[in-house]
Amino acid sequence: MENNSYTLVDRIDYLEFRQNLLILKQPCHKATVFFDLNIDIYLEIREKTNEFSEKIICGEGLKLYDYEKLIIGIWPNISNYPSACSLIAKSLLDKDVFNLIAE
Repeated sequence: MENNSYTLVDRIDYLEFRQNLLILKQPCHKATVFFDLNIDIYLEIREKTNEFSEKIICGEGLKLYDYEKLIIGIWPNISNYPSACSLIAKSLLDKDVFNLIAE
């Protein structure tokens, strides 16, 4: 359940994230997958994504599959939409970090 103690920055980040997902998605990809994505899930994904990025920067050989497992562990509903984790990665990861895991 959502609470009302989020900072303004967290709320704006969340809205921008959802907007980016809609812009990045393929035309055939249903946007309804992101309907259940609430701010609590987003904040946890953002935190774990930052930790994942640090591991990549430090030289750990993680790949997109590892990121997908991380996201599915946080938000199991996303497993029904294979390309959704890639959209999340493109939206939250630095471009260079994304390119490293996508290789």
